[in-house]
Amino acid sequence: MNDLPLIFDIQRTSFEDGTGIRTIVFFKGCPLRCSWCHNPESQSLKREILWHAGRCRNCNACAAACRHNAIRSNPEEEKIDRVNCIMCGECSHACDYNAMQVAGIEYSAEALAEIILRDKTYYKISGGGVTFSGGEPLIFMEYLTMVSRKLKGENVDIAVQTCGHFNFDQFEATISPFISTIYFDLKLAGEKLHTRFTGSSNELILQNLARLFSPKKHRIIIRTPLIPGITNTPDNLLRIRQIIEPFDFDGYEELIFNDSYGHKLAALGRATARNHES
Repeated sequence: MNDLPLIFDIQRTSFEDGTGIRTIVFFKGCPLRCSWCHNPESQSLKREILWHAGRCRNCNACAAACRHNAIRSNPEEEKIDRVNCIMCGECSHACDYNAMQVAGIEYSAEALAEIILRDKTYYKISGGGVTFSGGEPLIFMEYLTMVSRKLKGENVDIAVQTCGHFNFDQFEATISPFISTIYFDLKLAGEKLHTRFTGSSNELILQNLARLFSPKKHRIIIRTPLIPGITNTPDNLLRIRQIIEPFDFDGYEELIFNDSYGHKLAALGRATARNHES
């Protein structure tokens, strides 16, 4: 891959998605389009601008900073003219209220490793490390391998959170030897429902899950997000338990539904908060 991946967030000193104190790196881009995705800014591979209307004070500092006439002054309209916007990020730098946010920053492998290694003392004393999340980090295996090679030289523990939709042969040939733990999402057992709510079949996901245990080389935690009326039904949860029962997994977690996606969709200009809340 010639182009650098985009990263939409880096959370340092986190106690989630792994043991100890961790840095969570969120990659932009995902092969799935889950209808409940609480990080919709992670789906596209492209850079995006979020405008959080509830934080905006209509001071128009963003408009003064924008050189492309991509900021509207009418408070009844969405602030960003997304046709004229070139994602330069000048508006976000000018905003004192964090109402404008750029989702998608490039880091060289060296630069990302340097950020992660800033907290290596915390990793050492707490048994923590880094977790690559998204989106889907395994879209970027060659890049991850370059970063991970630098981290392993510093004895940093590496975990990956994945939707399971990835090229397994490439995974084994690149990033697999560097990973200690895999958090594997298993959302819907039925293929038709999976296609309906994520935009993709779960056939490859189930194949990859089985291959991770043939033979098992990583600590594997299987996760199911509990989406009301979709994934949290008794039938789906029973079928998921039946699927994973033959495997020697290290944990199974049912994740509480995060309903932040509606406001984020509105901030991305894909929907209005009013329409989502109705």
